[in-house]
Formats: sequence, C-alpha cells, structure tokens
Amino acid sequence: MSEIMETISVPLEADAADRLKRAAAEIGMPLEEFIASAAEQFVTDIENASATLSDDQRASIERGLQDIAAGRTFTHEEVFGELKARFKR
Repeated sequence: MSEIMETISVPLEADAADRLKRAAAEIGMPLEEFIASAAEQFVTDIENASATLSDDQRASIERGLQDIAAGRTFTHEEVFGELKARFKR
C-alpha cells in the first residue's frame, strides 16, 4: 500500500530559501526531499525530547511559556546588570 503524500507550501525569506537550496545542493539531495527530511527529523527530535521530561520539568516549561505570553520577561541587559551588581567584588 502506497503512502498518501501531501504538499505544504511555506513562504520563506529569500535568505532562508537560499540557505536551504545551498545546503541541499551541498549534499546532493533534491530540495523538496531535503526540507521534508529536515522537518521530519525536527519533529522527531522534539517528540523524543518531550518524552524524557518529567512532569515537573513540563510544568516548569509551561509556566515559563505562560510568563512569556503575559510579557513577564527580562532583557539580557537587565539580567546581566542584576548579576553584575549582585556579584560585584
């Protein structure tokens, strides 16, 4: 039985598209196959990483995502300014 294929069109910035084309050409793979393979590997990696997280780790990540969505974040400068002030000798 053959697998049903689906085509998904994704707009990319010109620079990103050029980088993907060059990477596919460097390994001699058709662009469509290269992108599909990379996307599938990315999803597999995420699924495998997620499976190894504890409930506490998942909850902590979820809290962090909620903080980001609510705008409860700090800039790089704010964090390092605080660290420098705290650990100044």
